[in-house]
Amino acid sequence: MKVWLFNPPSPSSMGYTREGRCTQEAGAWATQWPPISLACAATMLLEDGHEVRIKDYSAVGQNASALYGEIRMDRPDIALWSTGTPTFSFDLKLAGGIKSVSPETRTGVMGTHVSFVPEEAFQEPEIDFVIRHEPEEIIRNLCRKEGAPPGNVAGLSYRDGKNRRICHNPSAPFLDADSIPMPAWDLLDLDPYRLPLKGRKFLMVAPMRGCPYRCSFCTASLYYGESPRYRPVENVLAEVMANVHRHRIREFLVWADTFTLNRRYVQQFCQGLLEKQENLSWTCNSRVDTVDRETLKIMKKAGLWMISYGIESGNNAILKRSGKGITVEQAKDAVSMAKEAGLRVAGHFILGLPGETEETMNETLALALALPLDVAQFYAAVPFPGTRLYEEALSCGWLKTAFGQSQNHASLELPDLPSGRVEAFRRYAYRSFYRRPQVWGNMLSMMEMGAFRDIFLSLKRFSSWTSD
Repeated sequence: MKVWLFNPPSPSSMGYTREGRCTQEAGAWATQWPPISLACAATMLLEDGHEVRIKDYSAVGQNASALYGEIRMDRPDIALWSTGTPTFSFDLKLAGGIKSVSPETRTGVMGTHVSFVPEEAFQEPEIDFVIRHEPEEIIRNLCRKEGAPPGNVAGLSYRDGKNRRICHNPSAPFLDADSIPMPAWDLLDLDPYRLPLKGRKFLMVAPMRGCPYRCSFCTASLYYGESPRYRPVENVLAEVMANVHRHRIREFLVWADTFTLNRRYVQQFCQGLLEKQENLSWTCNSRVDTVDRETLKIMKKAGLWMISYGIESGNNAILKRSGKGITVEQAKDAVSMAKEAGLRVAGHFILGLPGETEETMNETLALALALPLDVAQFYAAVPFPGTRLYEEALSCGWLKTAFGQSQNHASLELPDLPSGRVEAFRRYAYRSFYRRPQVWGNMLSMMEMGAFRDIFLSLKRFSSWTSD
């Protein structure tokens, strides 16, 4: 079977990442991420003998016309692509274009949005399948059917071939950690995936999946499950080394929702990296309540250069209401410990959560300015389907905008805080943080002093991300 897997083109001039819980336009510290879920699915399909193609149209800057032209030439049996809440309407419409040039190609979509409201995807009449939740094994089983009725493919929603009735199969079990394959990066052009400011190529490595926390605004525990599943350390290290030797990659994003939750695992991973003696460089994300000085020090020694914390708010009442389970004091301690370990620190903040006021937004900005952060990202609260925030927004009538129109910006109309004010404050927060001389000094110190072209492109990328 000939299978196409792709990240769709971008509906704007900015790149879009559609990966698990992260579906976002490039921002102040976001960059185009390699599609690791698609690459893992490709590995499974190749093992089963299928002909597989992966392409990231957003990363290479090609539009929908390029996609349709290539589909017309290749005529795959199945075309499957990632979707995101910010680009939802745009992503779905691609099905009609694909069917217009290759009517026999069956079409399917995946991602957090369609996992929780699959019926919305089928409002596009040319969508044949919806892959719900963790996609790799579901894709493998779908393609194994080779045209047979997909009624027993767990985790799949589909149109019945006879009467076009929408059917929802039972949910699929999550993959065992040992079964998560190495991504088939060989099928992708890896050149577009560059670190901000550094300009160096990077890849993602996912040592675990699952999140035991239930933040009201996040889909992580819903999409990958609440029980953390850790891959064997030796498997993860083997994947890292394969990327070093096969693709000459020396920068990595350790992609895990709760990587630092298991400190023993983290220390084993770091010790393994040190034993490889490759002097690799990597970043990761973390909660502020799952780090300690000893672990941060060994992470730094093993090549970690930046850690990203989800701080979210400068107001403890909002943190409590959102179910984040942290305090402002813990955020301060975590940033301080990371700085003591010699790490760069990125802080992520959300504006416009329930309970937000003008005063609390100013508290969040004051915290961002007071902490010794190297990078800050300010998001508008988005009611992603499946989350408690989504359910609350629907029941309270706060959601005034159709999905796919402005979900990269403020869209909740809270009783005392209109979306326009949140968006204006978000822009003000970016300006306030990044117009400080010390922050630009940090930016310059992070830049690789290589070719002038790379430095110029890094500055151009960064200035475009902070322009909003």
